[in-house]
Amino acid sequence: MKARFGWLLGVSTAFSLVLIGPTRADMLVNDFGDGVQSWRFDFGSPITPGLSRDATEGSPGNAQGALRMDMTYVASQGGNNNFAFTGDVFFPETDLSGYDNVEFDLKIADGAALDAFGNHGFFQFVSRETGGYSFNSVLGQNLAPNTGVWIPFSVPTDTMTATRAFTIQLYGGPSQNIDGPITLFLDNVRLTNNIPEPTGLVVAGLLGLTALASRRR
Repeated sequence: MKARFGWLLGVSTAFSLVLIGPTRADMLVNDFGDGVQSWRFDFGSPITPGLSRDATEGSPGNAQGALRMDMTYVASQGGNNNFAFTGDVFFPETDLSGYDNVEFDLKIADGAALDAFGNHGFFQFVSRETGGYSFNSVLGQNLAPNTGVWIPFSVPTDTMTATRAFTIQLYGGPSQNIDGPITLFLDNVRLTNNIPEPTGLVVAGLLGLTALASRRR
């Protein structure tokens, strides 16, 4: 009966693989190992920010090198008191919905100015869609005062069907009224897939086939 058991095990394995399905390989978008890699200041404050590669920074587990954004907020700028940086990372526009997430690491430098609510402003991550760079905001949240450490972010990609670029924006006014400097570091921008787990149906199938093999020995 060993041959019968081996056949059943082979069927159950194939059954599991069909239900789980293939996964797409993860893809590194930016690691900032050399230069700013297509990132630029896009829009916002008339006070020109600094944009550079900082060779002394790097998120955990990655080689040194991160995108550094030095911003000076002035509360009197009102609605213009914000900074947006864009990376033109895909050409032509690319459907990213076959991945599960876009992930990246962000660090707020020590001494960053606070807004009126005790945060560092309102942070957005945006997928810029098609050649017209339409605005698909996929993440928006207050940037909590957690300086000097790398913070991981993970954003679902299911709506990113024609991505041409990524934009990060830190909004500081008028309600936030940030007045002072903020430096952010960005690193390890990547597209990832969740590790698939067998469904209940797969487990039930395996148990059933194993029980059948046991009875036939």
